[in-house]
Amino acid sequence: MRVSVQLALGAVLVGAVLAPSAAGSPAGDLKSVLRDYSRDEKITPCRFTQGQLESARAQISPDVETYAKGIRPAIVREIKRWEDGGCKGRGASASKLRIVAIKARGGPRRESVTIKNSGRKAVSLRGFALRDAADHTLKFRSTKLAAGRRLQVITGCRKGHKSAVRRGSRYYACRSNEVWDDAGDTVELLGRGGGLLAQKTYSAR
Repeated sequence: MRVSVQLALGAVLVGAVLAPSAAGSPAGDLKSVLRDYSRDEKITPCRFTQGQLESARAQISPDVETYAKGIRPAIVREIKRWEDGGCKGRGASASKLRIVAIKARGGPRRESVTIKNSGRKAVSLRGFALRDAADHTLKFRSTKLAAGRRLQVITGCRKGHKSAVRRGSRYYACRSNEVWDDAGDTVELLGRGGGLLAQKTYSAR
């Protein structure tokens, strides 16, 4: 039964992906919540902000409710969790992280995602991850991003290295295959435990 639900939700997600939307838009919020829900028919606790949840709820169409009948009450439960204080203090510093640039062409040694810490405190990225719409994931080892600074996350390896390494403002994830789709994709920044901190959608130019 769960497989059929995932397939049906997959069809809804395809429509959401094809719909034009900017990063952080209502359509983008709904797409992200649906993707999370489609994995086990639950929404990861405290993964989305209250604003994202309310935005996603407002975008639920009859088609979405047909294939994801439990999505609305699941969102309502998560909003109540925030209202009751169940997510208080979750990722206060990490919430200041933003995805500011994406380079998707040129293979793993040239493609990259740049994130910025717009807050006033350094943030440890250990256990954080970058993920695309197809669930390809780049996880961070122990590294920090200072307040007001940027970090360019390069998919491939640094020359002469065979594992992830940080050099100045560049973090080499050391993956042998490309991750970000040249034709367009959505990049998500996830905190420890999978909480969605930021996302940015791009298209081919």
